[in-house]
Amino acid sequence: MHTLILILHIMVIALGTGLSFSNLVNTRLAEGKSGEMAKGLGLQRMTIAKIGDGVIALIWITGLALLWLRGGVSDPWFHAKLAFVVLLTVSHAMARRTGGQLARTGNMALLSSLQLFIAGVFVSALASILFAMLAFHG
Repeated sequence: MHTLILILHIMVIALGTGLSFSNLVNTRLAEGKSGEMAKGLGLQRMTIAKIGDGVIALIWITGLALLWLRGGVSDPWFHAKLAFVVLLTVSHAMARRTGGQLARTGNMALLSSLQLFIAGVFVSALASILFAMLAFHG
């Protein structure tokens, strides 16, 4: 059971990594765009972000299940992983907030902040995979 949940856990973090990379590419493409192109890219970002909400929930659910199955983990790898999952979650929440403001106001100046938060999700997801493997390897 532990191995199956670990596989699912790593897969959903990997999905989050891919989604965040896609949104990073999207925000780069959106720079300097207006009209229908900007609206289309914004719609894509919002769709990816909504999927990301479910991915974040699954990361937490599978991570807590792994923790429960192991009876707790006290090694430093787990604490590092947990820190990156918290950073991933906060970065996602800030990206959602900033993306919502951008969609409501059309203020493209918010795009650079959005890129920063999405990069936080991407880097945190990569680090979370690394530390999950170190924390839950056995």
